[in-house]
This record gives sequence, structure tokens and C-alpha cells, in this order.
Amino acid sequence: MKFSKKEEYLRNKDYKLKKIIDSNGHIVFKPNKKNQFDTLVEIVISQFISTSAAKSIFVKIKDNFATSILHEKHFENISVEEIKNLGLSKNKAKTIKELSELFLSKELKNLTALNDHDLDQKLLSVFGIGPWSVNMFEIFCIGKLNVFSSKDAGLRLAMNNYKMVKHGSDWSEYDKFAEVWSPYKTIACLHLWKTVD
Repeated sequence: MKFSKKEEYLRNKDYKLKKIIDSNGHIVFKPNKKNQFDTLVEIVISQFISTSAAKSIFVKIKDNFATSILHEKHFENISVEEIKNLGLSKNKAKTIKELSELFLSKELKNLTALNDHDLDQKLLSVFGIGPWSVNMFEIFCIGKLNVFSSKDAGLRLAMNNYKMVKHGSDWSEYDKFAEVWSPYKTIACLHLWKTVD
């Protein structure tokens, strides 16, 4: 089986992860730098719910606007309440509305061009966006290769299942274990997620 250089590196670094990678096969990592607003909305929807539930809500919202990619303009003339009625909590609706306003005002432009500090500042200033959401944006939009989030329940579950970290451990234990995967923590995450999806 053919693996990428990054996957080969991880297979040599961690025998538990090697088992997972061998079972998954090669995973193609394809970040999408173009549709930043669309990616952020998908991340907001995904907070605290299963991947499958998030996907179906995301598809429903796109169907509502008859589009394959969500733009800030879609939310320009609708209220938080109307966004909520698309199948979201009030808080998530509020976050999406605020994101759309920031993109419309050009206050959030090309986020992929910002350094880490400025990206954190910009995104964390938005209601409902926390460190986990920033990490997901760094992975799926910017394509950073060395991102790991111990705040991700799926990653913690996968690491418990494969006895990397004991169930119920402090989040810092997950971060500590993930250090062995540096500088390709992101690729490790993709393989861990695949085991619990």
C-alpha cells in the first residue's frame, strides 16, 4: 500500500498510529482555501454535534439557498431567528449572522493570508468562535499540517479507543501524547477521525 511521506513519518514515529494508518489506507488531505465563509459556516454547524448530523444540516441550509457554496450575501437580509429556523441553535445562528456581517463589511477578508496571532484575534473576536473552531479552520481551510485539538471529542474518543490516552484523562494528556506526531499532527487527526466517523 502506498502512503504519503507524512504518513510514512507517522507510521515510524508511533506504532499505535501505524496500526490505524495501515487499516485506513492513504488519506488525501485537501484543504479548501477558496470558500472561507462556507468553511466557517460548516465548522460552526459542526460544534458539539456528530459529523453526520452536521452534514445533513449543512446540506439542508445549502438546499434552502439553492447553492453548492454558501456566501455571506445569503445571510445579508435575514434575521438570526430566520437562520435559526434552518435547523440551528440560537447561538449558532447568531455566530453565522455575525460572520456574514464581518465578511460583508470586508473586515474578514482573506484569512489565509494572516499570521497565527492575527488569525486568532480576528476569529476569536466573533461570538461563538472558540479555539476548536480556529483549529478546524487552520486544518480544513488553510491546510496547516501541525494542528491538533484536544478539545475535539472525536479525537479524544479515537485516542481512548486505541489506548493512547486513558479515558477521562485531563485534556493536557491528549496534547502531550500528540507531540510525538509533530510536525504532522493534522495528518494524524485525519486518520483518528476516520476511525470514529
